[in-house]
Amino acid sequence: MATPHAAFLWTAQLQRLQQRDSALPMFAAEDKALTAAGQALELLLLAGEHLLKADTDVGLVADELRRFQKFAPPGRPSVQIVQLRRQQSTVQQAQRVARQAFIRNADSFARAIALEVPQKLGVVETVMRWLRANLA
Repeated sequence: MATPHAAFLWTAQLQRLQQRDSALPMFAAEDKALTAAGQALELLLLAGEHLLKADTDVGLVADELRRFQKFAPPGRPSVQIVQLRRQQSTVQQAQRVARQAFIRNADSFARAIALEVPQKLGVVETVMRWLRANLA
């Protein structure tokens, strides 16, 4: 059974940023523009949304491949299994690209708001903790 798409935690905040809503005063400038930190946050949330979608796609393709392989006869794989393996490779590559983009955007956001990043914790975990604390 396919797993449903997981919900992105900060969809509402992303929509507010995209609509240039003044509900997030820390990131809004005058004239419905975003500050540099607001732009960095918007890019970070978009990258997070893409990463979540890529993670979900990887899981769905893996589930489908497992279903086909479970009843496959031994020997040469069927055309469907070969196609699913190619699809799995494609979505895994998309996941890696999305993860790298998320890391780059997390670093940009941390720099834009001058977030202190502990050396042992890492920039992604620090930014995720900041998001949970400030955008919840």
